[in-house]
Amino acid sequence: MDINQNETFFALDIGTRSIMGILGEKDGDIIKIKNVAMELHKKRAMYDGQVHDIQAVADVAQIVKNRLEKESGVKLTDVAIAAAGRSLKTIHTNVIEEFEEETLIDSQIMKNIEIEVLQQAANILKENLNDNVSYYNVGHTVMTYKLDDYEIKNPNGHKGKKISLEIIATFLPKIVVEALDSVMHKIDLNISYMTLEPIVALEVAIPENVRLLNIAMVDIGAGTSDIAITKDGTIIGYSMTSTAGDEITEALSQKFLLDFDTAEIIKCNLCKSSEQSFTDIVGTQINMSTNEILEQIQDSIELVAKNISDAILKTNGKSPSAVFLIGGGSQLPILNKLIADNLQLQESRVVVKSVENIQNIEYDTPILEGPQSITPVGILTCAIKNERKDFMEIKVNDKKIKLFRSADLKISDALILAGFNPRDLISRKGKSILVTINGDKKIFNGTYGEEAKINLNDQKANIDTNIHDGDTISIEPATSGQNAQVSIKDLISEKYIYINDDIVPYFCNIKINSIECKDYSTMLENGDEISYDILDNTDKIRQNMNIADDKQIFINGEFSKYDLSIEPGDKIKISEMPKEKETSDVQSVKKSITVIYNGSMITIKSKRDKILFIDIFDNIDFDRSKPKGNLIMKHNGNTAELTSELRNGDRVEIFWEEKNNIH
Repeated sequence: MDINQNETFFALDIGTRSIMGILGEKDGDIIKIKNVAMELHKKRAMYDGQVHDIQAVADVAQIVKNRLEKESGVKLTDVAIAAAGRSLKTIHTNVIEEFEEETLIDSQIMKNIEIEVLQQAANILKENLNDNVSYYNVGHTVMTYKLDDYEIKNPNGHKGKKISLEIIATFLPKIVVEALDSVMHKIDLNISYMTLEPIVALEVAIPENVRLLNIAMVDIGAGTSDIAITKDGTIIGYSMTSTAGDEITEALSQKFLLDFDTAEIIKCNLCKSSEQSFTDIVGTQINMSTNEILEQIQDSIELVAKNISDAILKTNGKSPSAVFLIGGGSQLPILNKLIADNLQLQESRVVVKSVENIQNIEYDTPILEGPQSITPVGILTCAIKNERKDFMEIKVNDKKIKLFRSADLKISDALILAGFNPRDLISRKGKSILVTINGDKKIFNGTYGEEAKINLNDQKANIDTNIHDGDTISIEPATSGQNAQVSIKDLISEKYIYINDDIVPYFCNIKINSIECKDYSTMLENGDEISYDILDNTDKIRQNMNIADDKQIFINGEFSKYDLSIEPGDKIKISEMPKEKETSDVQSVKKSITVIYNGSMITIKSKRDKILFIDIFDNIDFDRSKPKGNLIMKHNGNTAELTSELRNGDRVEIFWEEKNNIH
């Protein structure tokens, strides 16, 4: 039987002290563990969960593999493993994306800002470490979104001018992954699934419905204690301390003059027996109670508890609701009580989790019992649930990259690792220009460029397209749009009027920032203030051309003096008032004006300084002695009064309105 048939799964837990391998199958919702094999390292080939001697680790792993193949009759070709969380690096960072104007936040913008923040996290990691070590991004947790500085759970579909994203990103050193890969290669195994020890431990130790609570999980191994914090259904942070089981082993070795291996055996037996018997390096036989030994090494146990508690508080910001302890070091007597005291929790809320507590797991071997078996069972469980996960190689613009596979990997994940700038995914609009036109502000927008062109295996794709091992991605960066370009001509149309046969612009007195402008091709700049007039009535004609009141203005042949509207293309004539013929009594005339009487121009003379409306009857042929209806008299469109003064250009209407037309 071949495990590639997804019937039997093989998981290896490569620990600092030992390697454990298990074979299991899925039967409905139950995971049945069929075979288990465990072998201690022959020498210190592992330090703090990291492979230091590849061949030595491979030799032990080969023994475990051979034993499982012999017991099960299964030829093992693929394996699931987990990298130690103590190698994990976490970066807490955020990015802010601002827009020139209110913008609809869509899934594309959300994805781009996520890519940008992950790339920023990778850059921060590289700058902070400055060790030329390559890292794989193996996941991230969204902490907060903010839209226009207000925290929001999901900005998608909202509008705003600024969006920010805060995350915790997690990275694994490439050397850790490659060392594990080398070990597996030496024993003819292909890594079909790789993940992180804190993740697999959480998978089985803390059910999903419990992860809504603020829980700290601590995996106390030999070299380090790995910590993961859950809240609101996700992991919100990782941490580790360099004090763990070895701290206790070394304390026993120093207190009682023991070699490391003997001290390790006693440490593991402290939770199993109330009496201990051993021989020191000089051959003295020692018999002591477990309590007496614990008193001798209590300072070391307290140090481990304090460092774990401090790391939890630093990562979580406060005491969690509960603490779950796993790993061989978690069985150390009084450790859970000391952690509870440090965190001011009830002792019952700091508990050791064992394989026996895991639901839906069936096994019949005592080797798996206890908290030290949580990790290998977790690797197997995650491998069965995510059997297609592994590392894969793809190309991005002919550059080969290797991805730490996770569920539903997309083109966006590859772009992050390839170092593609996410700002090159979306075309940028050219700069806008804001100007003030006759007191009113107006914005002219730049144009948009072309979006990035993405192809997957020569087929059109986008950043959300799923990718697979061996895929080839090509991407052409988005182009930027043109900046807004606005001239006076764009504001003022080239319209004209005709004055005495001369062509005159309809728009006049054009000024930019109070400076006269006569060139319509002048380009505007952001913040410019533009003012202009429009020759759209006769009053403006008189004002702009300094036309005296004694001049006549005709619009398309119609005489006007006061506020007649003018449209582009109109023909305007300006002329002198007609002169009166000289008479013998010219010396007696003091006043002479021209008015429009019933549509015709007439001249009215008077010996007085003022000409009144009543004087018109001396200059027209209108018989008032024989009424023919109601007498209607109008002065410039209004009912006239006989004593009103007449002026040049006034309009006068006098006529009879028949009575039978009165309603």
